Amino acid sequence: MKKDHVVLSFVKEPIAKKIEIGRNVESKMRQIPIFNNPDVSYEELRASTDTLETRYVASLSGGKESTALMRQAETDWIDKMRREAYYVDRIADGDGAIILSAGFDLAKQPAPATRPEFSVELGEKSGSVILRRKKVEGARSYIWQYYIGETPTADANWVNAEVTTQASVELTGLKTLTKYWFRAAAVTADGTSPFTDPIMQAVI
Repeated sequence: MKKDHVVLSFVKEPIAKKIEIGRNVESKMRQIPIFNNPDVSYEELRASTDTLETRYVASLSGGKESTALMRQAETDWIDKMRREAYYVDRIADGDGAIILSAGFDLAKQPAPATRPEFSVELGEKSGSVILRRKKVEGARSYIWQYYIGETPTADANWVNAEVTTQASVELTGLKTLTKYWFRAAAVTADGTSPFTDPIMQAVI
C-alpha cells in the first residue's frame, strides 16, 4: 500500500494565499498533540508569516526596495514552511488524514496503470503482429480474427487467424503495407463471448 506524502504546493501560491496558509497551518498544528516538537517552532512560523504580511502590504504601494524586502520575507517563509512540511510528513508516516489535519495538501498518487481489454502491436519480424487481450476467468481458449481493408462491415468477412489457450498470440506471414483489423473473443463453458472492439493496424 502506497503511503501519502505532503506536497509543497504552497511554494507556488501567491503571497496573499501564502499568508493564509501559514496562519492555517500554525493554528491547526498547535491543536494536535503529536506535533508537540516541530522543527520550526510555532512562534518562529507565526513571526515569519507576520513579517511576510507586513512587507506584502508595504509592497502594494510600489517601490523596488519594498518589493525586494517582501521577496526576502517570502524566501524565509518558504524555508520555514518547507521544514515544517517535512516534519509533518515524518510524523504522519504516510497517514493522509494526519497530513490534512495539519493544514497541508497531499501529493497525488499516480493512478494504477490499467491494461486495455485488447491491444495490437507490430512484431519484431516484418509481416507480424502481437495481439493481447485481458484474461477471461474460466476461458478455455481465445479466438483471434482479422479483416483486411477499410472499416469492417460484416462478420462474414472476418478470417479466423488462430485459436489459442493463452490470452496473447503472434500472427506472422501477414501481407506487408496492408491495413488489417483485429479482434478477439474468449470461449468459456457458457459459450463464446462477444468479440472485442476491432483495432486497425497497418502491417509493415
